[in-house]
Amino acid sequence: MYYRMDWKVDFSAQGFEMVATGKTPVTGVPWTMGVRYPKPVPQPIRIPLDKRSGPVMPDLLAGLPIFSARLVEVLQAAGVSNLDLYETEVVDEVRNKTYTHFKAVNIIGRVSCADLTKSVAVPGHSPPLMEFEKLVIDESKTMGLPMFRLAEAVQMILVSETVKQAVSDAKVVGVRVVSLDDPSAY
Repeated sequence: MYYRMDWKVDFSAQGFEMVATGKTPVTGVPWTMGVRYPKPVPQPIRIPLDKRSGPVMPDLLAGLPIFSARLVEVLQAAGVSNLDLYETEVVDEVRNKTYTHFKAVNIIGRVSCADLTKSVAVPGHSPPLMEFEKLVIDESKTMGLPMFRLAEAVQMILVSETVKQAVSDAKVVGVRVVSLDDPSAY
């Protein structure tokens, strides 16, 4: 079974303020396409926080996919090996802090495994930018990968049961792993 991993978390319900990135720097890396970038990327990549961000840093930031070192360790321990990692500095100008325990993450691999006969797609969107009201995965096409981008909708990160359990057990902050049967996954 596969799940969607994202950052759509109710921060206030967890007792902390939302954290968001500011202007994302241009790096040339095709972050959402699931392909390796062949050229060197200047590092560290400096990412400013939105000035309205709260003081508690989550383990996953949107914009460029930015994962904490802790989340990267959890994923790798769960068998994820298809991550290109880039040194990153997350800069909080309001609190005069720079966080260096984050990595910009390029998830290598996009898998065409949406069962389009059983899924419900939003009209007007085609691959690789499809949107779904309901997604059904043909698991025979996933090659058993523990984490990948969905080729039909590259904004979707899918993870295996093993990864879901590892993320849940680690109690990472600001990361949601949700069943594809849950309407909030879309």
